[in-house]
Amino acid sequence: MNKPFPIKATFIDEITYDLPSQNYSNEDWVSDLDAMQEVGIDTVVFIRGYFVNKCVFPSKYYPTLREKGEDLADLIFRECEKRNMKVFMGTYMTDLTWNNGDIEPELEKNELFIKEVMDRYGKYKSFYGWYISHEVGGNNFNIKKLHKGLTDIFKKVSPDKKILISPFFQARPEVYPDYVLLSPERTYEVWDNILANSGHIDFCAFQDGTAPLDKRVEYFEAVKEACHKHGVELWANIELMGRGSVGFNSIDFLELRNNINMLKPIVDNYMTFEFSHFMSPNSVYKSANRLYKLYKDYYSKK
Repeated sequence: MNKPFPIKATFIDEITYDLPSQNYSNEDWVSDLDAMQEVGIDTVVFIRGYFVNKCVFPSKYYPTLREKGEDLADLIFRECEKRNMKVFMGTYMTDLTWNNGDIEPELEKNELFIKEVMDRYGKYKSFYGWYISHEVGGNNFNIKKLHKGLTDIFKKVSPDKKILISPFFQARPEVYPDYVLLSPERTYEVWDNILANSGHIDFCAFQDGTAPLDKRVEYFEAVKEACHKHGVELWANIELMGRGSVGFNSIDFLELRNNINMLKPIVDNYMTFEFSHFMSPNSVYKSANRLYKLYKDYYSKK
């Protein structure tokens, strides 16, 4: 049943930054995992493990709003294992620019965080890999040194775990007005250089909505060349929210289908940002409930 559905992975954005909290209970998360499975999603990715004063588990080392026993990470690892689903754990993030690229403290804090995660959840077979939560569109904030430092820690602590990143394109001024715009050709050059110096990256999922629609194929073809040159599998991070919409409403199904079809000849896999807010039958958004039904009905008949 799951084979026809194109999107195979989703972020979990429980540590919300620019999205409203849905205040899911444990039962709600279990229901959401069931709904994911119904439409072929077999992998979940914590977009952040820690951010500012929020953590997906009650950490011994870092401030968190969670009390003892309030452990979302354990719930997700455990429930995914029951369903034969895979989990990527997001990293520690000081803030959105990790203090403007101050990587030594960021690496020190991440090493402690990564070891704590392994101590707590290394027993789970569902623990498939790590997600580097530090997102960039180019050679910003010492990203090459940060990638290399983090991948070295990952391989020292958990040599068998896969590593995922999800960059954006510096291509739409209305989305990233403070960044220098990069052409597809320049995007290839920048990411060829980053991936050549980033240590071991397994999967790279570029955010589709950060490239202009009429140039999206060109941008993905450019990064495909860079990724495959360095042995990195290229995924498309299909965004389920309409950028520029009030309150980030769910994308129209016809637009979603078009975005998927557009990149089908180029990418190796699809993931999404993100199921629980924008395509879940449990979401607080009615448009998400309806998008789920349309997506399920269409692809189950393929």
